[in-house]
Amino acid sequence: MANTHGKTKTAELAWMGIPAFLLLAFLFLVPLCATLAKAFTDGEGHLSLSTLRTTFSQPYTLRVLGFTLRQALYSTLASTAIGLPGAYLLANYRFPGKKIVTAVATVPFVLPSILVVLGFVIFYGNNGILNRALMVLFHTDEPPLHILYSLRAIILAHAFYNFPVIMNLVSTYWEQMDRHPEQAALTLGASRGTVFRTITLPRLLPALFSASTLVFLFCYNSFAIILVLGGGPVYTTMETEIYRKARMSLDGPGAAALALMSLIVTITLLVIYLALQKRLKTQEEYTHSVVQQQPTSPLGKTLIILYSVLTAVFVLGPIISVVARSFTMTASRSAPSQWSLVWYRQLFGIIAGKDNMKSAWIALQNSLSIAVVVALATIPASLSLAAAAKGKGWLPSSLELLGMLPMAVSSVIIGLGYYFIARHIHTKGYLLVVLAHLVIVIPFALRSVIPEARKIPIQYVAAARTLGASRLYTFWTIEAPLLKNSLITGAMFAFALSLGELNATLTLSDSTIVTLPIVMYQLIGSYNYQGACALGTILIIASLLVFLLTEGLKGNRHA
Repeated sequence: MANTHGKTKTAELAWMGIPAFLLLAFLFLVPLCATLAKAFTDGEGHLSLSTLRTTFSQPYTLRVLGFTLRQALYSTLASTAIGLPGAYLLANYRFPGKKIVTAVATVPFVLPSILVVLGFVIFYGNNGILNRALMVLFHTDEPPLHILYSLRAIILAHAFYNFPVIMNLVSTYWEQMDRHPEQAALTLGASRGTVFRTITLPRLLPALFSASTLVFLFCYNSFAIILVLGGGPVYTTMETEIYRKARMSLDGPGAAALALMSLIVTITLLVIYLALQKRLKTQEEYTHSVVQQQPTSPLGKTLIILYSVLTAVFVLGPIISVVARSFTMTASRSAPSQWSLVWYRQLFGIIAGKDNMKSAWIALQNSLSIAVVVALATIPASLSLAAAAKGKGWLPSSLELLGMLPMAVSSVIIGLGYYFIARHIHTKGYLLVVLAHLVIVIPFALRSVIPEARKIPIQYVAAARTLGASRLYTFWTIEAPLLKNSLITGAMFAFALSLGELNATLTLSDSTIVTLPIVMYQLIGSYNYQGACALGTILIIASLLVFLLTEGLKGNRHA
């Protein structure tokens, strides 16, 4: 009888996830199927496998796939090389400024990709801040660093974005590891290097592989960074080629065939990541936290200071460069820069500006409106799936998997699906942008809500059930209010992600759709970097506000 009652309670919660399931099925599966169906047609729309055979066997396609995998591998290795020392310091030492280092490393998480691209152009360009500083330092007339529009730029930008993933995930796992085997080896006379190589590193490998797989997936699906910093067809990846075929060559079936090939790769990566995560969760049951020590040796203190400074320059350098550049103007290419508010005055219509600056104010309003609608829509969807995820069995697991599945599909492919739909129905373009953004942000909102839903003590539910409340009533009156902060946090992340989303919007958009990232992309393409920096500064302020509000809510939740 008790087992039957438990199944009934689980079913009640699982059925609460049905509305979110139907929403995601409509918003995600329909455009995805619209894309994949195109892969099985020829140029005239007839059912055919010729497009798939041609695309999968073309040497050019294989070359693009090879470069996509290669740049993702190099970027993952670079992210690991930068993030692993930080993970070691955070996991093993307690030092002044540790929270600041962690906060600085978190900055890339809340920055749109187009903003990262702009920051790298301003900071690392031939006439960028870093090169100008080096030219003054070494008294040279030529810039010593030539980074942009190359594979180096792609790898560096990806490392900027993803080294915090390595640092945070590995350090969290490292902190929980039982240190008795290392201490025993040191007692028996082994050197620290030998202990790390033979004991610590092998035990860290599952966490390192899990984080690296996630970074590889992000780098594989990268779009804006490749599109701008790659600088040419030699650095074409699967995502940029899908966009080129669909929007420039108007080859819908070819783009869909590439999307299918790319989807096979990303789903494989996601399966590997989930398998590694499952192994990590199994191992965490037997781990213990370690008491962190302050560094005592001069070498340890020097390494902490050096890593902290380099991390601050690497992360904050491009961001500060964008802000500083937005307050300057030059009368000509050879004239010195002067402080000015001209770009903001043009942006807000105080003075007349170029056409793309005139549209910037409209784009800002559009992006804010879209982001607000998307953020509000994620709240009921996240709450519905969070209720379902608390149950047990195949139905709750399936609903949670569907909620996270859009992470395995690139936003370019999602945008492509809505692009195909837009060609067959008559609807407002901004509505499709909102729907595409909603699909993209829901998984990230769920990552904030579902873990908190599972942390709610079972005693709360048991007490309400003892008093005769139904399982559904208990969730709405007791558990849902406790999830308020996590729901707001998820909505804030959804707002920030939507505000800076470029990939799906650019793939889907036509001349009637104007958003902040699209105007920034146009300004960068026309070399109006100061105007782009003014818009970028607004994005930075919005992103930082979201980050600060989110951190404030976390603090209140833990208090």
